[in-house]
Amino acid sequence: MHRSACWLHLLLFFTCGAAPQTDTGPDCCGQDGLSDSLFQTHVYSINGADTLMLDLRMPVRKVPGSPGVIFLHGGGFSQGQRDRGPHVQLLDTLCAKGIVSASISYRLTMTGKGFGCQVPALEKQGAVATAAEDLNAARSWLELADPRLPKSWIAMGSSAGAEAAMWAGYGLAENRYAGVVAFSGAIADSAAVDASAPPFFGVHGTCDEVVPPNQAIHRRCGAEDPGAWALCGGMCWAERMAAQGRPAHFHGYCGGDHAVCNAAMTDSALTAALIAWIVQPELHTSQFLGMKTEGGIFAENQDCPPCQ
Repeated sequence: MHRSACWLHLLLFFTCGAAPQTDTGPDCCGQDGLSDSLFQTHVYSINGADTLMLDLRMPVRKVPGSPGVIFLHGGGFSQGQRDRGPHVQLLDTLCAKGIVSASISYRLTMTGKGFGCQVPALEKQGAVATAAEDLNAARSWLELADPRLPKSWIAMGSSAGAEAAMWAGYGLAENRYAGVVAFSGAIADSAAVDASAPPFFGVHGTCDEVVPPNQAIHRRCGAEDPGAWALCGGMCWAERMAAQGRPAHFHGYCGGDHAVCNAAMTDSALTAALIAWIVQPELHTSQFLGMKTEGGIFAENQDCPPCQ
């Protein structure tokens, strides 16, 4: 397989994580002369009928002291795969830059149920909590798996995976993560910023009607719907973090919808900003709230036009 196969254009699907089939594996991680053996698949947990696995990318030339990344795919807690989707390209890029990552599978408890307005909010919250539990299980496995692995880890996810990452990093408040990265994610609006909350890196489309970037009800459900769940999206959470003096970086796409959860992972400007944030410790103590118009750059104090 040629390396170019890893960089095929990825179509954007309405549900993040329901992405086209693209090849992944040792050839992708083995870019830039890195050994193919650095791509490994492991079972990290067996929970009832669920055998949960992770794909570990460990470059030979690691960035000294850099945290690793644990990634959770999207898919509404009912679909998606750890080894298929635009996150594969992102994690391959991180691998080439010397950043270790583990892309994990997790329990998809909403399979056959969906995540719409008629699904009770408590079931939705339970799905997020279950995925966060699996994320923490992967974190525990990585702590013991190999002494060459990083000592600290960033929780990163897209859409549903981002919701789980945010809940593990901020809702459970166990201080297990060096940071949280959320592509089109959100957390329960009732969540508060803890004094020791880890650094946040949020990415969101400003016109996302599935997972709101601000304070709003999930999927624009009616307030009386069983599935009405008030959320604080990526922009909302970054602002809360900044208001409490906690480090937060936010990158908003003006006019972007929920497809940003996929598109941002193949945006070279966003990827460069994310890599800098991961490997430069000084950025973990700073704040940046920027917006990007089509064809522009991320800039602070930039207003986006109203959503249509």
